Amino acid sequence: MTFGTVLIVILARHMSVLQKIRQTGWKYSIAILFNRVIPAWLFRMRRFVVYRMQKANTATEECDSPESTAAISAGRCISESQIEAVEQLTYFQRTYSAGNLVAYHAKIDNQLAAGMWAATECFDENELGVRIRLDPKQAWLFAARVSTDFRRRGLYSHLLPSVMKDLDGKGFVDQLVSVNPDNLGSNRIHQRLSRETVGHVLAIRFLKTTICWTRGRIWKEKTISWNSSNSPIDIQMESAV
Repeated sequence: MTFGTVLIVILARHMSVLQKIRQTGWKYSIAILFNRVIPAWLFRMRRFVVYRMQKANTATEECDSPESTAAISAGRCISESQIEAVEQLTYFQRTYSAGNLVAYHAKIDNQLAAGMWAATECFDENELGVRIRLDPKQAWLFAARVSTDFRRRGLYSHLLPSVMKDLDGKGFVDQLVSVNPDNLGSNRIHQRLSRETVGHVLAIRFLKTTICWTRGRIWKEKTISWNSSNSPIDIQMESAV
């Protein structure tokens, strides 16, 4: 490999990194790097804003992108092999959380391209020592990820309305999603597709101790849990129905 080729490869990698930082924001990028260096059992801190999503039909209209719909199919995972594939893509394992979990996928030409999860009843943020309690008609949307090979094709804009429509048909009409406010790209799309901001959460865990603050229409049962592994802090969002 020539020096020129090596230089091109290095520059391409740096440009890719810089582009990603521009899309997500430097604060979010630093947080991701921090979490890769500091082990999860030692320390975690996360703040997130909770959005209440629009009606499924409204989201479909706003997400519609005719130039990218041709080969895209999206829906609920039915078989165990489909669910396992989404686990691998999204880096989320079903054993991480209690509650009822449903996996969704989007495909291009029958190839898995994106995945996402929904939880009902409750959802555990194990790394934070926080448990999100959900009302009977609420659903918690999380762990959305588009495969690197299929990004910038509008996939999430097709997957999300499909997820919302499916949940709506099952009676989970109050759909919630949390986003790190420093993740600029994710914030933009969820602000556009949400009908309101429910509130904000800041949780800090050091070893087994978790401290949690909430504001807006989000309530917590307590501020501190000295052993959040066995006694996570319950938080709950105001219901829209």
